[in-house]
Amino acid sequence: MPIATERLIQRGFHQTYTLAQHLAKAWHVPIWQPISRLDGHSQRGLGRDERLHNLNELFYANTQVCRYKHVLILDDVMTTGASLAALKTQLHLLGCTHIHALCLCDAAH
Repeated sequence: MPIATERLIQRGFHQTYTLAQHLAKAWHVPIWQPISRLDGHSQRGLGRDERLHNLNELFYANTQVCRYKHVLILDDVMTTGASLAALKTQLHLLGCTHIHALCLCDAAH
């Protein structure tokens, strides 16, 4: 899951990327980050409808080349699934055909 630059600066690390590095090494798969996230669109404290509306144009492709058709999105926490849905849309537009998600925690349960 892409993280906004301002959030990365605040936090000082990218928790999902750190996990992805360990999984990629264990599974012998590459990390590919073709989608970026704009700053200034925090989802914290928003309801599902607000999250869906807030995600319009939040993610954007940082490349025009689809390196992989099979993609696994890794996210640390899923609340409503809105970010995953928006990211999946961008990956489809890029040309990815098989997109799956792995979330460590479902905040709704």
